[in-house]
Amino acid sequence: MNSTRTSRWRHRIAIGLLTAACAAGCGTSEDSAPPAWSGPVPIPAVTITIEHQDYTGTPPITPGAVLTVVNLDSVKHSITSKRPGLFDHEIGPGQTITFTAPDEVGSHPFYCRYHANMEGALSVRR
Repeated sequence: MNSTRTSRWRHRIAIGLLTAACAAGCGTSEDSAPPAWSGPVPIPAVTITIEHQDYTGTPPITPGAVLTVVNLDSVKHSITSKRPGLFDHEIGPGQTITFTAPDEVGSHPFYCRYHANMEGALSVRR
């Protein structure tokens, strides 16, 4: 083979390899996996503490995680989903309750029915 012909074949082989690599690695939106979550790893159980009219301890959780809510204040609070019907629990002074987190992945904002300044969110991740 002459050098021009060899050069063309190398060029065709290189393009073929690049095309194959892209086809194998690129994929389409239907068959590719979703991007990995880059924050903290979600956990299957968490304790949320209410103290000084504030919710603390709401890291990312797994779908259906076990949530324990401890009320250290001397007044009644609630943990109520902003999406009606998702979850709504009262926690009396000094009480502890346990419930299951939603299975739906995403952010689930909540508030206290008794104290407008109290808000938080459950971050459900896989």
